[in-house]
Amino acid sequence: MFGTNYSTKDSKLFYAYYKDIGKRVKNREVDILLVVNMFLTGFDSKALNTIYVDKNLKHHGLVQAFSRTNRTMGAKKSQGNVVAFRNLKPATDKAIELFANKDAQEDIILAPYEDYTSSTPKPESSRVL
Repeated sequence: MFGTNYSTKDSKLFYAYYKDIGKRVKNREVDILLVVNMFLTGFDSKALNTIYVDKNLKHHGLVQAFSRTNRTMGAKKSQGNVVAFRNLKPATDKAIELFANKDAQEDIILAPYEDYTSSTPKPESSRVL
């Protein structure tokens, strides 16, 4: 697609790949990026709006990963989204307690995900294809 050729067998080629894919994400040439232990810290792209997390993160690693989506873009993007496939609430609460003022948990303005989904009306009929 991009006419590139990289290898994980050579650290210089892998670093070139890392830089190239990071640039492509920032330039909006890549819509979805699946990674393992990459781009969670030190990566900044205003266009990134959602991070899907399936890893037990904690402390500064959790804050860094969640912060990847928090760059705003005016009316185009007022906030980021974090979708966690694991229960990260205790680790999130601990990270907020560690890195914010002691009353920071009272400043969280969104309800837990379950509060939003439980009030969503279910379709009268559903069909699995």
